[in-house]
Amino acid sequence: MKKLFILGSILCLLSSNAIAASKYIKVEPEFLQPAQSTNYEKVNETLAIIFSKIKPVIKTDKYPKYYHDFTLVKDDGTQNKAYHYVKYSGAELIFSIDTNELKYISFRRPELMKCRIIYDYPSGNLHAVQVFVSDKESFIFSPEGKYVDYEPYVKEVKEKVVKNWKVPPRKQIDILAKGQKDLLVQMALTINKDGSVKKCRILKSSKIKALDDNAGEAIKAAAPFKPFPKDFFNEEIVIILNFNFSL
Repeated sequence: MKKLFILGSILCLLSSNAIAASKYIKVEPEFLQPAQSTNYEKVNETLAIIFSKIKPVIKTDKYPKYYHDFTLVKDDGTQNKAYHYVKYSGAELIFSIDTNELKYISFRRPELMKCRIIYDYPSGNLHAVQVFVSDKESFIFSPEGKYVDYEPYVKEVKEKVVKNWKVPPRKQIDILAKGQKDLLVQMALTINKDGSVKKCRILKSSKIKALDDNAGEAIKAAAPFKPFPKDFFNEEIVIILNFNFSL
């Protein structure tokens, strides 16, 4: 039996008007409905507080452009594995693992439900507010407070990859494993706005090249994917794919 798990811890790229970085604004968010989450009340309480007073633009000149030997923030179940997370001058800096460039500046509200207020670097524009229920359930809202649902698109990507995943016979896997139990291959798939694959990188190897290659071939066979829906504001998304050959 084969299973493919996708953890979508996705950062969105949004655009907003340039307003003085020192000013706050109030936004009326689009609240969740009971059918969307059993924790909708807590999420809505967090949204109401965050959007009651939020900066649409911040100054970014004091933040380092590149990641080097900074101390990483311990993952509390909210991090995307395609990025380095660093605590710096009251903010959480998010650097691309691929380029070491600073991509986002986020702020946390420890007194609230787990959340991130995310700004783009270097523009400083507010890009998203993300509220986490768990490592498998999070909600993204635009600077205007609109809920942006990525799940249908992520699900469609998952289904297409699964359809094209030609898993080796169990006997062949056992021969390759030589008694090894952990046969998980974790991939970071970066998809462009037009649905093409920008990059596919191994985050966790099974330590068996044939199985690593097999996971990569499933993604290649499934590509390209559909272009992003109109309500997506980002130029690319990163989806974490887990191929478990142990099952």
